[in-house]
Amino acid sequence: MKAQQVKQTNTFKKSALLLAITAAISMPVMAVEESKKNTAEEAKVERMTITATRSALNIDDALTSQVVITRADIDVINPISLQDLLSTLPSVDISNNGGRGQTSSVFLRGNGSDATLILVDGVRVSSATLGSARLNNISPEMIERIEVVQGPRAALWGADAIGGVIQIFTRQLEGGEHFAGVSIGTDEYRKYKAGIGLKHGDGQTTVTVSHERSEGFDVQDDGELDEDGYKFTSIAVRGQQNISEDLSIDWLFSNSEGDNEFDGSFQNNSDINNHAWLVRANYASEFSDVKNNTVFSVGQNRDSSRNFSDFEFKGLFETRRDQFSLVNNSQFSDEFQVNMGVDYYKDDVSNSRTFDFSGNIRRYDDEKRDVTGAFVHALYNGDILSFEATARHDNVGGVDSENTYNLGAGIQINDDSRIVLNHGTGFKVPTFNDLFFPDFGTPTLNSERSETTELFFETRLGVVDTRINFYYSEIDELISRNSAGNAANFDEVVIKGTELSFNLVATGGTHDLNLSYTDAKDQATAEDLIIDVNATDEKLIRRAREKLNYKFTTSINVADLYAEYKFVGTREDSVYPNDRVELGAYQLINLGLNAPLSKNLVLNARVTNLLDKEYQTANTYFTQGRALYVGITYQNF
Repeated sequence: MKAQQVKQTNTFKKSALLLAITAAISMPVMAVEESKKNTAEEAKVERMTITATRSALNIDDALTSQVVITRADIDVINPISLQDLLSTLPSVDISNNGGRGQTSSVFLRGNGSDATLILVDGVRVSSATLGSARLNNISPEMIERIEVVQGPRAALWGADAIGGVIQIFTRQLEGGEHFAGVSIGTDEYRKYKAGIGLKHGDGQTTVTVSHERSEGFDVQDDGELDEDGYKFTSIAVRGQQNISEDLSIDWLFSNSEGDNEFDGSFQNNSDINNHAWLVRANYASEFSDVKNNTVFSVGQNRDSSRNFSDFEFKGLFETRRDQFSLVNNSQFSDEFQVNMGVDYYKDDVSNSRTFDFSGNIRRYDDEKRDVTGAFVHALYNGDILSFEATARHDNVGGVDSENTYNLGAGIQINDDSRIVLNHGTGFKVPTFNDLFFPDFGTPTLNSERSETTELFFETRLGVVDTRINFYYSEIDELISRNSAGNAANFDEVVIKGTELSFNLVATGGTHDLNLSYTDAKDQATAEDLIIDVNATDEKLIRRAREKLNYKFTTSINVADLYAEYKFVGTREDSVYPNDRVELGAYQLINLGLNAPLSKNLVLNARVTNLLDKEYQTANTYFTQGRALYVGITYQNF
């Protein structure tokens, strides 16, 4: 009876909050005011990116597909997680083993979740044991902007950049700026956040902190009814100091720690601790009318997960990665530049250990690996023709060496239209789990290798910015499991895709629409490939062929409103040992609100899964129903 009363009370709270938010969003829509001069200048600055070329470049001059999510976008969307932001992009699939705080995977253009390079201010943050990054630990409050480059960039960044590169830049506030806020929501969700900008001479430092926790919900359909909660605390320190007119230094320190609960027969909760630090020097010089910018950085990332079963220690998986890089950009003219660089990082998993079912300690047979890479990149941007060429060599200790390249060409048809063709190769290094995990790893594995061709056309049709992309990828030496349960290489995966995007700014607001079709199939002929034992030409799991995202933002009086519609088509998932199951298509509606209550006080609200749809992104795992979040933020900017 008590449980029923609690459920009724929670339902009442949800309904009341939903009515309040819906009433605000239902007010008459007013015309969006024309942008002020400083807003336009800010937008122009935000169009500059560095991920596509490892040097500052206007996004419109890059010969590759990319999307930039700005701080202004984040403020309007009011995301609860980083996945809320990434899921709105074309050809992005998100898979969650439950809700916030659980294991999450991001598939970019049909590629594996460990085939997209994740960077935080230039630092690799993926796990050397799993291969993927813990995106759930990255709080949206810590983010200044996100640059997403779609397509292979291994020739610039090295291993793992097959599907693309996602680089997250941490928050930057001006000296004296500060904010503090609190949010509450469904499943006893609580979030506390704060940030401040500190001025020191000709430099500044931003400190942001965030703490969130939730009782969660039952994440797995396993017959056990329990709540799987989580809590995370994050801090980021991002600073910069001008030493002279030509020399500057910037730095980063970030740390995220917490714990999460999940359903499992051997483990059911874990303590997580991730930290990253970076110190980077930027030096500008000029020789014989050639402008140079040299960047040297040194940093470290640690990814740590300590696992338990009912608070009994069951194992530790930890990656310690030391990283160094030296990159020089030479600007020979307004049209022509050359980038050259050397990267080095060392992975160490010697602290990792786990137990088998008999209680015996198991460790990796090999615990350290060095990776060294060097590249040359040339870019010519003329008034009509543009060209790009990149070549790189990487030596992966204990595995192999890899040569990769990128070639690109663009034609500027008129002021509003251009067409670009690019071709590139990439590779993904086997993880320590793939190579050395007890009773699973295979030390003789090769790296996965990819080859991708992309053609895209962008134009302005009246007041509508339009873009269409076609891409084709082949991935050889795919790493998967064979019938004995061991990691093995297989040939080959073929991925074909089309993306169509529209952006319209009208008197009613801003409309963003993207549609994508992704056909990702495994062409392996080996009958002992465990996930493809029944037939070849299998779809890769958890990737939908058809996806549609529509976003609408507008202003009502002084309030910013956001509405999002998402359609994700059917997907397949694996059922151990060799079966398949189809996950149904689903549609979601999410809403957001930012309403100033005074000069410094802002009301933030978000509704996710407005229609309370039941759906799955991973077999046997539940997803969250309708969720409501409301917060208050004090800020002086």
